[in-house]
Amino acid sequence: RRMGLVEERIDMLIQAIGESEVYQHYLNVKKEVEQNEILCQKIDEYRHKNFQLNISLEGEELYNAMENFERENIAFRKDPLVNQFLAAELAVIRMVQQMEKKILHAIDLKLMFAPTSYEEDE
Repeated sequence: RRMGLVEERIDMLIQAIGESEVYQHYLNVKKEVEQNEILCQKIDEYRHKNFQLNISLEGEELYNAMENFERENIAFRKDPLVNQFLAAELAVIRMVQQMEKKILHAIDLKLMFAPTSYEEDE
């Protein structure tokens, strides 16, 4: 029975996310981007390269690689639609990350790889 309540509340949370202004804005911008297949592919390539850099490098090596990456993509990022999409996507990601932090803090789940205090980012 208890898991049923959790599942019900998760469904409510998913609905609230879907109805949020942040997520609706993301969907609108995403729809606009999807009308241009080439732009869509370029954004996917940009996101993939960004992700690969972030998971494969650390410290100063990551910092230098990201600086180069951003420099190489200045013209691409000047496209207002590209910037709008990436900003909208990041806003959704940050919203979900905040939820995760609040949940983990509230249930006092100690994960070996997680920061010891969630207040640091607040």
